[in-house]
Amino acid sequence: MGSGMSKDLTIEEFEEAMKELRVKKARRDFTVHFISYIIVNAFLVFVNLWTSPRVLWFPWVLAAWGVGLAFHYLGSRPSTVLEEVEKEIASIEYHARKQRKTTLEQEQ
Repeated sequence: MGSGMSKDLTIEEFEEAMKELRVKKARRDFTVHFISYIIVNAFLVFVNLWTSPRVLWFPWVLAAWGVGLAFHYLGSRPSTVLEEVEKEIASIEYHARKQRKTTLEQEQ
């Protein structure tokens, strides 16, 4: 068994662990994105107010990046992440069954 999976681990346990890890990763990735948004935009507000306080361009950057951040949030919600993992698992199961069927047909 080349996958490195322990034989005492059930498929269900593996799937649950996979889901948990994907949710944690999505949360971590969004947090990094959010912190970047805060830090970079704080700097841009400072630069805008320092260099050209009469022409405020920073709200456009905040709004545009904020839209991207909002979509990232929606994509990183646990329900969305779990739905994607379920689709991936279903796809893997489909391909495994198809491969098994092909292998069995070749053996006959």
